[in-house]
Amino acid sequence: MTRPLFSTLVLVSALATGCATTARVTQGQALGREGQEPLVLEGNDLTGPSSTLRLDEHGMRGRFRSSPVALAWDYQKMTGTVGEQATRLELAEGDDTRVWGSFGGVLVDLTEDGTWLHGRVGGCAYALKRASDTTLEGVRQCGGVLERDIAVAFPATIAQRQLGERAALMALTLVNTQGPVMVPRVAISSGVAQDRPGSNRFPCKEVF
Repeated sequence: MTRPLFSTLVLVSALATGCATTARVTQGQALGREGQEPLVLEGNDLTGPSSTLRLDEHGMRGRFRSSPVALAWDYQKMTGTVGEQATRLELAEGDDTRVWGSFGGVLVDLTEDGTWLHGRVGGCAYALKRASDTTLEGVRQCGGVLERDIAVAFPATIAQRQLGERAALMALTLVNTQGPVMVPRVAISSGVAQDRPGSNRFPCKEVF
């Protein structure tokens, strides 16, 4: 009777170990650029050393770099606040995803088509190409200074999310990529950004 009992104990132990291993497989995915706030996206939670954000089908709430975030969206626009600054983004999707307006007081005009993420955030222009399932690579130009071979973590699985979530993650990724820098300020009237990104008619201010 000893052998069957021993064999049963070994089998139970192996199954338990296998289950424990499986439970540890799920991991978050990095978002943004190394050297800035190291954000990790896991399911609907986005966290970092000074950030705790929660996404759902209607919006995103929490804190980004210790600033309160309260955003809501539908299939045409995103509104709310990041810190003390207003957010008003227009959203559009088709063969690509378009996002333009103001995100927390920062001018945003971005297009993402599954291969390229390009456009402007604040005073910086980006042209980033899909290099892997987790990373975009390309160039950035800020204030006339061109940076080559920059890498930005942006998981391809974000394309599976609904439009509002994609738009919020696109904007937040590149806002987080540039760090605390001087960026053009956007004026908002009746909830709509008055100038297209790229305009230099606005004074600068430091955000986040």
